[in-house]
Amino acid sequence: MSEFTPLREAVDTLASRTPSPDFGQLQRRATRRGRRRVAMVAAATAAVIAASALALTGLDDGRRTAPVEQPKPVVGAVPVWYDAKGLHRGDVVEWTPVDLVVPEKVVAVGDSVIPEQGALALVRSGAVYLDPTTGDVWFHPWDGDPRIVGENSDAGPSGDPNGDTAVWFEGSDPLNGTPGELVVYDTAAGREISRTLQSHGVDYAHGDHYPAGNGFLQVSAERVVWTTSEHKIYIHNVRAQSTSVVETSTYLVDVNRNVEVFGERGSWNLVLRVLGRAAEPYPELFFHARLSPSGNYVLAVEDAKERHGAVIVNPWTGELWRVPKNVYPWIAWSYGDIAMVDHMEDELLACDAARRTCERLPAERPFLMPTN
Repeated sequence: MSEFTPLREAVDTLASRTPSPDFGQLQRRATRRGRRRVAMVAAATAAVIAASALALTGLDDGRRTAPVEQPKPVVGAVPVWYDAKGLHRGDVVEWTPVDLVVPEKVVAVGDSVIPEQGALALVRSGAVYLDPTTGDVWFHPWDGDPRIVGENSDAGPSGDPNGDTAVWFEGSDPLNGTPGELVVYDTAAGREISRTLQSHGVDYAHGDHYPAGNGFLQVSAERVVWTTSEHKIYIHNVRAQSTSVVETSTYLVDVNRNVEVFGERGSWNLVLRVLGRAAEPYPELFFHARLSPSGNYVLAVEDAKERHGAVIVNPWTGELWRVPKNVYPWIAWSYGDIAMVDHMEDELLACDAARRTCERLPAERPFLMPTN
């Protein structure tokens, strides 16, 4: 039996369950300010709470459930990032009501000191982002008015760049092991789909090569997958409002319906598994990697003495393309197959994985890339 089989079986089991029709009202937790980035540093060593899920759904909150104008869909694959000028989508720059990066405030992340910053995620009709000062979650429809859709968030948001689903955690406290509520939100309908109390929240993405973000691995209308530093994978069935936990001997770093990206424990080399095929190791690549929204490409980092630059792998063919710059990178994806590669003190590139071309973006530091 393959070591990946438990994950496949858990996903298949959850997909077969039926939704619960019960809805209840949940009182909000008090807002905590300024704790998210401090928690990011300590979250990797937090103890695991025993897995459980209590279904709680719905809120009679007019701000979140009132009808809204249908968002306009995104046309084409374009790079998205945030800097002092605003929220960039290709050549379009839009104002944001809050600062996603606060240069005058800094926090320690490992051996580095970085500005306090929120997280930026994408859905097909807009962006979802976190106010790092208040913990509010905003939905920013393209060509629409941004609005608050969540609050008191320590982890999130994340989203489905190909759909309308966004997710985040509210009320959790990773430092003290306090569980939080997983919020699943429909950005097109302007309403919460569900709230479930979870035994363990996401692990914060931190350290080498990952920009500000969190441990959400997949978001869709059917399921939400996230991981923790203890190598546990949580799979939440959105319709059934049930959560399953899976433990593997390898570390799951990204996943969609057809491709799974793992890191081997010990060596931390990259391992790819395409649906229906045996797992394929890439010993020359570091395990910190990201799947493109389409699932057609994996953005990773070469782990060799002579090169530590970004690479793009086609998991279906095994072809590997080196981004034409051998500089320590931070990696992310925008819409479609547009890779975002930040070369620290040098430049931010948007690379078209299919065409194997890159262009320099006019990004002003400090900037923020999507966390999807």
